[in-house]
Amino acid sequence: MATFRLPNVLNDVIRAHQDQFVRTVKPKNGVGAFVFPCRKLVFNYCERSGSSKTMMEYLQKQAVKFSQENPQIEVIVQPRPSRHPIIRAFYTNGQQKTKCVRKCSVEEIPEVVKSLRDHSGNKLRKWNRYVISDTPSVRGIYSPFHVSEVHKISDLKK
Repeated sequence: MATFRLPNVLNDVIRAHQDQFVRTVKPKNGVGAFVFPCRKLVFNYCERSGSSKTMMEYLQKQAVKFSQENPQIEVIVQPRPSRHPIIRAFYTNGQQKTKCVRKCSVEEIPEVVKSLRDHSGNKLRKWNRYVISDTPSVRGIYSPFHVSEVHKISDLKK
């Protein structure tokens, strides 16, 4: 029984095309789907450093519970010799955010982890306008206090 096999060159071209397609598709939120913005958290600590004691205590007591409560986030624990402890968050839009937890207590580290988890990954910016619109009005925002004449419903029925 003969089997049909594609030449190796053709297989490589097909794999490259599939990889390119996978790289260009970005997950988006929409109707019926929610993509969590934070995709990965990396905990880096030093095993011998005194500044990493609180981080190691958090990892031993609370990190497993956090990873079970948030299965959509990949949690990685890595030693980082001779460095201060940091938590690095990677987001679906390609951004990353890093927080140093050198002076944090064991009670403050979960708050830092929660803030990194809940962050959207977008850079913070100041909004100068109150209304955000794709098609801004020429007349501006309506206010009943700027109308010169007061109309009543009875006036319109005549």
